[in-house]
Amino acid sequence: MRILHVAESVKGGCGTYLNQIVPAQLGDNRIESVHAILPDAHLIQVPDIPKGNRSLFASRGRSPGSLLALWRTTSRAIKTFKPDCVHLHSTFAGAIGRMGLALGQDRPAVVYCAHGWAFDMAGSRASRKAMALTERLLSAGCEGVIAISEYERQRGIAVGIRPERIVTVLNGIINVPLLASKPATRLGKRRRVLFIGRLDHQKGIDIFMNAVEGLEDRLDVRVIGSPVVGDQVDTDLTRPGVTALGWCDDARVRAELAAADCVVIPSRWEGFGLVALEAMRAGRAVIASDVGGLPEVVENGHTGWLIPPENPAVLRAALLSLSDAQLVSAGMAGRQRFTQRFTIERTASALFAVYRQAIAMRSSISHAFA
Repeated sequence: MRILHVAESVKGGCGTYLNQIVPAQLGDNRIESVHAILPDAHLIQVPDIPKGNRSLFASRGRSPGSLLALWRTTSRAIKTFKPDCVHLHSTFAGAIGRMGLALGQDRPAVVYCAHGWAFDMAGSRASRKAMALTERLLSAGCEGVIAISEYERQRGIAVGIRPERIVTVLNGIINVPLLASKPATRLGKRRRVLFIGRLDHQKGIDIFMNAVEGLEDRLDVRVIGSPVVGDQVDTDLTRPGVTALGWCDDARVRAELAAADCVVIPSRWEGFGLVALEAMRAGRAVIASDVGGLPEVVENGHTGWLIPPENPAVLRAALLSLSDAQLVSAGMAGRQRFTQRFTIERTASALFAVYRQAIAMRSSISHAFA
């Protein structure tokens, strides 16, 4: 089996996903070869994908030139790499890949993963309806659609994707040993609270900053992430008690997780929530918005706490009222839940089954639209 991954952007969760699934698949003796089409501007996000297993296209934002370069690079890779299955990632690669391959009679099997539906994101009602219609129509242009959570699957079905064409494959990440580091409160210091994510509207950095306003004497707030051009929120990280760390590599993220008392995920929407997995893997409690796929990851009251979205007051109360013992207990439970349900091996095994079925059912795309 030869697998080709195609992504227009690898910032955030999609990059984390590819950075872990590609090496896992390269180590699977059932898979002959794996290759990835990636944007040259985001290469720092996927350091674990070997140079020999990737092709880069010139990415200058979502301009017509960049999207054309993506398709040309993908088309060339299909001819030279000759994949059995093409795995398209996120909205733009998914649309370009499915439309571009729709006219080909002798094409590989195609599967698509949105990594969070565009029609669930902020925007006008008209734009979200248009995106939902697009996803429904394009779902016929591939052998299968992969949802990263059961929430995502049900949302896909709700907009008209046929249930038999969409399957849930939960995200997973590589298992690593716990780092021996004691969180701040166990050293008699302020409670250390960690945020990891893009500094944008979706991830709710503004909600978090409102929640911790004036708590510099009780909380040591650490923020990992960088803004996304065009989607910044008006929030000030240069305030007492807040340390903005910018983008960090995996080693630094793991070190910050090891030193944290809890991780906050104040998202307005989430298809899954990979940061929750990173926190659970590190044995850290999670306080997250009760949105999207997060309730499938975080067990409320056991591995963490789910709170109403866009409610800084409730988040503030949780940060101040939970005891150190509660946080430690939730972190230990989270580590156990991660190892049982969310390792990259489980994800890779499930994806292999999807690929195998997609290859077996491959037929002329004209039949799918009939």
